Amino acid sequence: MRKEIIFELIKKIPGISYNEIVHKTALSNGVISHYLIKLLDDKEIEKEGIIRGKYFEKNIPEKERILITILRNKTNNEIFKLLMKDSKKNIFTANEISKKIKKSSSTISVSLKSLQKNKIVERVLMNKSTILTNDLGYKIHNKKKWIRFFEKYNL
Repeated sequence: MRKEIIFELIKKIPGISYNEIVHKTALSNGVISHYLIKLLDDKEIEKEGIIRGKYFEKNIPEKERILITILRNKTNNEIFKLLMKDSKKNIFTANEISKKIKKSSSTISVSLKSLQKNKIVERVLMNKSTILTNDLGYKIHNKKKWIRFFEKYNL
């Protein structure tokens, strides 16, 4: 019963962390550790990362695990959701993103680099006549693809 609870949670929320499992199940640390080890030994789940490990159902491809982990990051997720909003303004500068989600410019910069590197967002030149940093905007790379991805993995 407890094993199934943990396994179902990992299936429902791929990339879930140990602490999230603790909060969502209200099981003791010992019980959770025991069943996570059992699920890992039985090869029903896999763990990505050592320090802040994330748990995945075995059948999720490694590339998708990386993307899930990136999008489970709170700041990355907030940026993603802001850019995904179905509005007339779907391109935002880094400063606008920083103000909207109330994070520092440096935090936004790090997140945008990660999202861009993994082809989740793309940079666009907003003012074609100049090439200033303030003229760079960000938008979702392929909106339809990411909508499907988000729905598939319950992000």
